[in-house]
Amino acid sequence: MSHARIFPRYSFYCVLGGLAALYVFLAMMLVPIKVYILPYLITPAFIHHKGAIVVLFLAVPSAIYLIFWQGSDFFAWLRTPAQMTVGAQGLRLGDRTLAFADVTRFRHRHNRNHVLLDTRDGKTLRLRLNLWDAPDALLAAIEEAVGATMARDVERRLHAGETVKFGALGLQAEGLVHKGQLIAWSSIDTIRTQSDEDGMEVDEHLVIVAQGKSRKIDRSKIDNEPVLMACLMQRLPTH
Repeated sequence: MSHARIFPRYSFYCVLGGLAALYVFLAMMLVPIKVYILPYLITPAFIHHKGAIVVLFLAVPSAIYLIFWQGSDFFAWLRTPAQMTVGAQGLRLGDRTLAFADVTRFRHRHNRNHVLLDTRDGKTLRLRLNLWDAPDALLAAIEEAVGATMARDVERRLHAGETVKFGALGLQAEGLVHKGQLIAWSSIDTIRTQSDEDGMEVDEHLVIVAQGKSRKIDRSKIDNEPVLMACLMQRLPTH
């Protein structure tokens, strides 16, 4: 399946907003030397207003946040190939080919909608899902392919009595391990995902309820989540 690169409008507007904040900051800094680049907005009277100091101190942090955090997808778009091809065995992005069998770690940074794929050669491929058409289908295809290649090894290690690490969680034959504590399968009431909005950010959590006690784990800190969820579905068929 081929995916075409799309223009990240939201990130582009964030970059423009950040540049506007820097322009306001520059305008305020130039007023004392009588250079007015926003003559009808930033005036000596405005500078002496008690609220001006708030604008002055917020302008630069806001610009940095908008340009380098929220706007980072736009800069990535400028150097991203126009087409990506995803198959059952791997993907091709420009001159780079990645085999799913070489992936050692999968991490979905939900708050930015980025997928990080670590490979055996120590390199990391970052896929910014918002830069591609049909991002949900792209994510599902990668999760299925990566999960299928890892699942057999995970099951083998579990049967051998090992604890398989999934970032913030561990998995044993007897149950889940969180912060060094074993959560036995028989004690788990429910496992679900939960979205929490905080302004422009959306945080995704995995909520585990065991013996009436809830634990919230940031899904962005879970490695190889598709494999973990497949293991949970096998061991908790009723949840």
